Amino acid sequence: MTMQYDTWTLFDMFFSSQKTQHFLSKQYEKLNMEDSNGKSFDNTYGFIYYIEHGKKYYKLADQAPMELKPVLLFYGMTQLMKACILCADPDYPDSSAVLAHGLSTRKRKKRSYEFLYDEVKVQKTGLFNHFCEKMFHMKHVEGEKFTMIHLLQTLPELVPLFKQMSGEVHLVQMRKENKMTFCLPQKSNDHLHMSAERFLEYTNSLFLEKFSVDWNKDHSEFRLQSKGKLKPFDCFPLSYHLFENTYYFPVNRELLNSAELNEFMVHYVVLYNLSMLSRYDTEWWSELFHTYTSEELPYIKQFLNITAQKMPYLFGVMLQLRS
Repeated sequence: MTMQYDTWTLFDMFFSSQKTQHFLSKQYEKLNMEDSNGKSFDNTYGFIYYIEHGKKYYKLADQAPMELKPVLLFYGMTQLMKACILCADPDYPDSSAVLAHGLSTRKRKKRSYEFLYDEVKVQKTGLFNHFCEKMFHMKHVEGEKFTMIHLLQTLPELVPLFKQMSGEVHLVQMRKENKMTFCLPQKSNDHLHMSAERFLEYTNSLFLEKFSVDWNKDHSEFRLQSKGKLKPFDCFPLSYHLFENTYYFPVNRELLNSAELNEFMVHYVVLYNLSMLSRYDTEWWSELFHTYTSEELPYIKQFLNITAQKMPYLFGVMLQLRS
């Protein structure tokens, strides 16, 4: 699975200090900040270096053994997050509190440790919450937990693997009619063990502010009408499939009823946990790659391949939409 073009071309415009300063100045003007010109001048090279540094991590991860990829991809992602934060917070980092990862994981793994059922907790301060708040006006509660399998189920690129490994379907591909309208096969309601009428009532009650869902009996499909322009990185409850350039709809009650997520959060939490395992649980991590006794390795390998391509693309799109 490879992109038809180099994703990093989305960032090329920012490797001009003049263009970057103009871009940042525009961001600060939107925030009604005083001296937007001066602040943009101060942050121009920091912004460029964050992107450049992040790109080097990702490029290095391309060449690295699979066992080392999580660390490189995690730090590559954090650099791109910091560049984005500078668009909304010209004083970043104004304290050491925002420099921490913002997450924590169980320090000592049990003998029967299973990655898919491991949990990561949100901390009160740190990069995770700061990024969510500044870029998406979302504040996560201290102590909120994320389970790895739940996060991985939100990724449409993993749909075939979940079907192969467990026979489960968590997301269903939608047919794109236009930028705002998508069609879902009528059989989708069967995954939730609901009648078509109940499915309509259920989905409309959950996502009233974001979508309207109706039933086209003639074509045996549900039509989903978005009430705003969809962004591939922030389209909950939908998920964007990078390689198919389309959206998927959740047919799993847990995903439908979960707290709002976007892909940046999902990838950051999973990469954080994998990078911690790689760095601090070396024995378990090494055995995973050399004994092939775990059913978790296929999920981990596919996730690492997906995030290496998808995250730079989504960051690039987000910055392009702001320019």
